Amino acid sequence: MTSWLTPSTNARGHWVLWCCALFSLGSSCNAGSENGAAELPASMVWIVCEDQGLFFPEYGDSTVAMPAIAALAAEGTVFDHMFAVSPVCAPSRSSILTGMMPTAMGTQHMRAYGKANRANPHSGLPFYSAPAPDGVRAFTEYLRQSRVYCTNRSKEDYNFETPPLAWDDSSPTAHWRNRPEGTPFFSVFNLFACHESQVWARSERPCPVTADKVQVPPILPDDPAVRADLATNYCNLMTVDSMVAALVAELKADGLYDQTTIVFTSDHGGPFPGFKRSVSDAGLHVPFVVKWSKDMASDPRHQGLFSFLDLAPMALAHFGIEVPSALSGMPITPESTGHAAVFGAGDRFDSELHRKRSIRTERWRLTHHQLQTPELSTGIAFRNQMATMKAMAAQFEIQNGGANASPSATEAEWQLFDVLADPWCTQNKSAEVGCQPTLDSLRGLLNQEFAVRDWGQWDEAEMVKHFSATVSAAPLGEADLTQTEQGWQLSHPNAHVSLGWRCADPNAPSWNVATIPSDLGCDTLETMAHRIGWPPAMGRSALR
Repeated sequence: MTSWLTPSTNARGHWVLWCCALFSLGSSCNAGSENGAAELPASMVWIVCEDQGLFFPEYGDSTVAMPAIAALAAEGTVFDHMFAVSPVCAPSRSSILTGMMPTAMGTQHMRAYGKANRANPHSGLPFYSAPAPDGVRAFTEYLRQSRVYCTNRSKEDYNFETPPLAWDDSSPTAHWRNRPEGTPFFSVFNLFACHESQVWARSERPCPVTADKVQVPPILPDDPAVRADLATNYCNLMTVDSMVAALVAELKADGLYDQTTIVFTSDHGGPFPGFKRSVSDAGLHVPFVVKWSKDMASDPRHQGLFSFLDLAPMALAHFGIEVPSALSGMPITPESTGHAAVFGAGDRFDSELHRKRSIRTERWRLTHHQLQTPELSTGIAFRNQMATMKAMAAQFEIQNGGANASPSATEAEWQLFDVLADPWCTQNKSAEVGCQPTLDSLRGLLNQEFAVRDWGQWDEAEMVKHFSATVSAAPLGEADLTQTEQGWQLSHPNAHVSLGWRCADPNAPSWNVATIPSDLGCDTLETMAHRIGWPPAMGRSALR
């Protein structure tokens, strides 16, 4: 369903942003606000914590209480099977913003993009911003075109240069309170307090959780250092819960809580070795709690399988926007059934090259370790700062006669786990005769999923050369700005280009993607044609 607010293609095949002179942006944004908060449109808030698996009471872990998150769960739905598509943040966040698998975007390596104009210390290659496939853009652009005020506070880290048209505000002060009065909003808040680095950064802070009170997951050794790190992580989650409480209090103070859908999740699985960077349930299974807006009936728990590819469709559908055909995910609603299977991948983690592809069904997880490298190694300097990692490395050296090696054996090429019977994925069933039909079936589905486009199969240096050639061969060119009887019109010959505008003013706010109002109050307009991975094409036009 395409409306005049939605990007469409005109008869000449140009990407058009219709700008009607008779349309008043101000009156539209304020429509309904005179009737009070009860008439305001439904909005959405995403609260994204970092590096956390199922360390929450809603998932059976009662180590610490988290009352704010519990209150959201009590009023909404706890999703039992939500999975990230990558076990590290930058590739995972690229999937969140675009709705695409990182391997299909060329954003699968951690970390590929950096603002500094220098070589990547992990790969020795230049930092790069992968060019998006046709039809792929930041999903928030569709929201902004429909006059939804979009904010992000404040982590981006999408593994490509942040699209300049993605947000009305992406900053440490971004907030729904800065929107035009009465406008629906989509606001993302990123909570850093439970990031992997905070396990060692906050290890000396007072913590009410004692090491003897934690349960050690079976994939970690029962060591005093491990217990201390687990206790710190629980205290970090208590801090996160207080941050959630503060955001909920602001929504209630503004009279917006009832009509706002609130999503709480993490960007991938837990912060510990064997969790983060592992294409397993520990590395990909994340909490997902939704407090729906008041007009949406829901069940307290949902058993369906979902992945981060469904987040963009969820937000689009929430605001009544058609999901683009380039996106394979499904909107997450109380009525959604979920998928038969979801997928994950892991490639370069800092300087270590892996190539892991995984499929998860309700009962099974199959992972293909194409390079058969050790699951845990001492080659990732960032992870080595954690006391848990040091303890695991020390134990391995003692067990192996002081050998200076990785604290785990080389992975089997195929790993098949019955996650219902073995939720920590410790017993590989790929060699069991009775499991061969399951192995063959899942292997076929896995190969099919990654057969169409998998940039992880390329040598990274060759991939970067290919990306550079692709961008150089097809420069964007400026947008066309013309005036018709109906008003101003922005167009571009490339249907996959995003178009933006703003008054040529040093104090101008962020780029606009919605229609141009009839009276801009300025004499000169700046325009932008942009596509993820390409340098923007800037234009400047006199209006009078």
